[in-house]
Amino acid sequence: MELNVGDALKQPGKAFLAILEEAVKPQCYGGRQIEFLTPVRLELTYSYDGGALTLSGRLNMMLSSRCARCDELFAEEFDIPFSERFVKSASADDGSYVFEGEKLELITAVMDNIFLNLPIKSVCNETCKGLCPVCGCNLNLNTCTCNQGED
Repeated sequence: MELNVGDALKQPGKAFLAILEEAVKPQCYGGRQIEFLTPVRLELTYSYDGGALTLSGRLNMMLSSRCARCDELFAEEFDIPFSERFVKSASADDGSYVFEGEKLELITAVMDNIFLNLPIKSVCNETCKGLCPVCGCNLNLNTCTCNQGED
């Protein structure tokens, strides 16, 4: 995902708009497979202040998630705020990304923002009943008699 910032570098202080989309291959994060069902879309404004490029906007994508309760796959939409700074030279741990030239490669910053905003556990819906702890049947689809009669 590449952004040409040449005009911003030539016109410090002026804000520019951009909409970028890129298909992303499945990623492994935190021991789980992340599959992108739609391209990642980034809508942003950016400007250059003479020392750094400031980008802010929103990321939007649809991911395939596995429910933490019933273990079924489901589609989950994410709309994530995006705000980053890119500087020409790295300074002591200020959290900014470094750039050279007029083109920013944004995929690292985009993926960092996505991973930081993923929930620890996803559920297919708030009323998901999950799996029976005894027989493992999906209680959203079937009923079981494993726990009947227990007090």
